Amino acid sequence: MPDIDHHREIGYVETEFDVQTAFTVTARPDGLEISGNCPACGGRTRLTLERGSPEGTKGWFRPRRAAEPPRTVTVFCVCGHMHADRPEDAADNGCGAFWSVELQ
Repeated sequence: MPDIDHHREIGYVETEFDVQTAFTVTARPDGLEISGNCPACGGRTRLTLERGSPEGTKGWFRPRRAAEPPRTVTVFCVCGHMHADRPEDAADNGCGAFWSVELQ
């Protein structure tokens, strides 16, 4: 099924949203893929979390002493659309929205 992008032209604003439940979390051989539509601009957003890290820790970005993997992860809009007022030094490529997604 193709990804559907319902993008809305809005200005860039760093905005925190509540936990989003309409995102899909898919296990891949090399990690997790989190995908869905941004709650602010509606643009298609996809984040990949790689298993482990170059430093040799195990699991999903957790310290060596952690007993459990994280239950939520923060996701930023990376819709790829150019939003008005987006700062040149913005770390994300989207509208500035961010939210949490439950992994389990």
